[in-house]
Amino acid sequence: MKAVRLRTSFLDNPLGISDTRPSFSWEVAADGYGRRQTAWRIRCYREPSGTDTCLWDSGRVEGDRQLNVRYAGAELGSRDLVYWQVLTWDEAGTEGEWSDWASFELGLLQPADWQAKWIDPEPEAIDPDTRYPASVLTRSFTIEEAPEHARLYITAHGLYRALLNGMPVTDAVLTPGCTSYRHRLQVQTWDVGELLVAGENRIEVTLGDGWYRGRVGVFGSRNVYGERLALLAQLEVSLNGTRAVACATDERWEASQDGPIRENDLKDGLRVDARRKPESRHAVALRDHGYEQLTGTDAPVVREHETFRPRVLTTPDGSTVLDFGQNIAGYVSFTVDGEPGRTVTLTHGEVLDEHGNFTMKNLEFGRNPSDFQKVTYTLAGTGPESFKPLFTFHGFRYVLLENWPGEVLPERFTAHAVYSDIAETGFFSCSNDLVNRLVLNALWSQKGNFVDIPTDCPQRERAGWTGDIQVYSRTGSYLMESPAFLKKWLRDLAAEQREDGMVPNISPAVGLDNWFMRRLEGSAGWGDAAVIVPWVVWKIHGDRSVLEEQWESMKAWVDYEAACARKTHWIRRLKPNPFRRYTWDTKYHWGEWLEPDTPLKKVAAGIIRRVLFSEPEVATAYLSYSSRLLSEVADELGKPDEAKRYGKLAENAAKAYRHNFTKKGRIRSGRQCRYVRPVALGLLSEPEQQAAIDELAGMVAQNGYRIGTGFLTTPYICRVLSDKGHASVAYGMVEQTSIPGWLYPVTKGATTIWETWTGIDEEGVPSASHNHYTYGAVVSWLLDTVAGIDSDPDSPGFSRFTIAPRPGGSFTHASGRYHSVRGLIESAWKREDGRIRYTFSIPANTTARVVLPCSQRASLTVHRGEARPHAFADGGYGTVEAELGSGTYEISCALEQTDGPDGAGADTP
Repeated sequence: MKAVRLRTSFLDNPLGISDTRPSFSWEVAADGYGRRQTAWRIRCYREPSGTDTCLWDSGRVEGDRQLNVRYAGAELGSRDLVYWQVLTWDEAGTEGEWSDWASFELGLLQPADWQAKWIDPEPEAIDPDTRYPASVLTRSFTIEEAPEHARLYITAHGLYRALLNGMPVTDAVLTPGCTSYRHRLQVQTWDVGELLVAGENRIEVTLGDGWYRGRVGVFGSRNVYGERLALLAQLEVSLNGTRAVACATDERWEASQDGPIRENDLKDGLRVDARRKPESRHAVALRDHGYEQLTGTDAPVVREHETFRPRVLTTPDGSTVLDFGQNIAGYVSFTVDGEPGRTVTLTHGEVLDEHGNFTMKNLEFGRNPSDFQKVTYTLAGTGPESFKPLFTFHGFRYVLLENWPGEVLPERFTAHAVYSDIAETGFFSCSNDLVNRLVLNALWSQKGNFVDIPTDCPQRERAGWTGDIQVYSRTGSYLMESPAFLKKWLRDLAAEQREDGMVPNISPAVGLDNWFMRRLEGSAGWGDAAVIVPWVVWKIHGDRSVLEEQWESMKAWVDYEAACARKTHWIRRLKPNPFRRYTWDTKYHWGEWLEPDTPLKKVAAGIIRRVLFSEPEVATAYLSYSSRLLSEVADELGKPDEAKRYGKLAENAAKAYRHNFTKKGRIRSGRQCRYVRPVALGLLSEPEQQAAIDELAGMVAQNGYRIGTGFLTTPYICRVLSDKGHASVAYGMVEQTSIPGWLYPVTKGATTIWETWTGIDEEGVPSASHNHYTYGAVVSWLLDTVAGIDSDPDSPGFSRFTIAPRPGGSFTHASGRYHSVRGLIESAWKREDGRIRYTFSIPANTTARVVLPCSQRASLTVHRGEARPHAFADGGYGTVEAELGSGTYEISCALEQTDGPDGAGADTP
């Protein structure tokens, strides 16, 4: 037995982190004999030889723990590099072999660590309404010998690209990333030893506007964090055990604004003149920005990933359009050859219009959409010249190409997908190719909206809407390894939380200078991300530290909800309500945003109605739900008094919901969301839940299996239907291809998830964003219900989990894989020859409760794995179940014709 895939705070050998007590995790590779870890030992050293002074040796610790092991050794400080490895013992007490070494390195943690000073490259007074060229800052310096070890610590107000001796110091882009700059500004640490030479060296840093000064948020506000850019950088080298600062930002640097990037903006794009060179230089100015907001980089950086070549289209209006075949967040590099002074233009959009022409009208939002996502490039004319954009990215599939010299050759263009460097972990496929495309669409929308922060869309707003990630966090945690990414965002959310606990609707909180947007702050279902997202990270990834870190933020939000509930809207003050103190009927709430068949005029009217009268049904539901989750977290953290208090609050808010929004537990509504929400959030008794979903199933069937939910309940509807005996209805909803439905966009050629159900209507007219991941949350149902890979609520991090596949619909086969923090879990099923065959894999050091839809265990045949039919017991409701350890299993059983509770009469095994 051997520990593999060692991770430090869910990162691979990170540089420049700020946590002096990071958490360790690993997977266990079984050796054919040992399958369960029964003890572990960690040791930490400054060198990977393990012969120097030991920083920490845990000694042998009994148990199967392989997550959340916090470093508990000698005190660590700035620059400390630590190597660590793990030894494990199996169930027979056999000692395994030591793992390979993993490492982590701390950044500069104290203001006193900095000799570098903030420098400002722009010499003149800044007009906030003017766009400025990118600044190029340079300095030459000398070192006597090539160093054994070198680190560049760097950050900026704006975005930076750094070169040492003409070579990039990193392949990361959009650094230092997006944070709430007033509270937290990330510093990156780069290993640059191989880029330095003995003698003279030269460092060059280009600064762009980025999130700091560029257009950001819903309304494209500029200069949100400041009007002037600045750079902070410190290069340290080590030789013969002595560390020295070889170069740091100070008054000796020079700057130029004469380079080729004449304008740059994350949203709007670039204006580039390749004829320009940064030859005219001037002195920089020192600025006292301090070091208090600086923090290490404890999350994945943004990098380029997949690349795409285009098809060249000539559209009906005669335009030349590049079709890259996939809607992405990123940019296009190209090679062009033409006369000097010619300007080519690339405009990036998501769709073609109903006539087949390039359009940006779907992205209209209070401005001319043709004003953004545009790159203009003026040729130097010195022969073939290649260009890759800096300091911008776009949401696009199509590019309108204008004034291109000569023939347009597809091999001269490459689209680069850009997103945070996190691995794919969830996979699903089945016999329905449209569903397979739906899964890919959700994944691509996640990639396009995980560009350093979780956003709503990568083109129009690019804002960290809290509600979007709240509803998608579970699916996102299945599809990609996101705990470090989400924890970074949660730190900003907590930093921007008001003293009364109110959470902004957008985090980082940009674009809220509009008085009307401020009036809408603190919405239920949006602010609840402060509780729900860390809870999901804990349950899916087993990361208990997120609860410790976010506890005060979680608690403050629920206290804010409770305080709001103690106030009563004036229009309801005379209405009898014994649970008035637990009914949240004040403030604005976005509610069940974008339900199907809601035209724009009704959306606007709905906002006004909620401003005037609130949305108490939604708000009270989330008050109860978040209070219940917080009670569970308090219990986990050893806070029994608070667990009891918030548990009681959850109970009373649920009673308030039942009193105010049901008829003694019975729901009467024409809206699907009113049935889904109280069941999904646990607000009704079990018989009341069953009655609600029985009625919902009939409503859905009568509506032709069309989806009727909006933003908040779409992620839950298939799960509640399946859990209450109506899996065939859930399958029917997923597989139907008309408007509104998940597969309708696929039939229209969608490669990402749309913001609305009618992103392209039946006449081919496009509207709204075509890259919003929210409705893609249904993919978690495909994984946890169809494939059956589901977390156990009592075992965070998949130490124990459930495999309970539910075949149905037209599917003849389905398979799911999830690379959990403990290893790869697989589950597949296939109908063949009157039987159904199940195959599943359980990783080492875990157990699974396997539930198979089979009425008689006698019909089971075990083809592979250490299980026997008699190991299965009656699980109720026509199922058998067994507790199985790690291994690969293959089991089949006979198909049976049964009538489910919904009367669908579907084939089930």
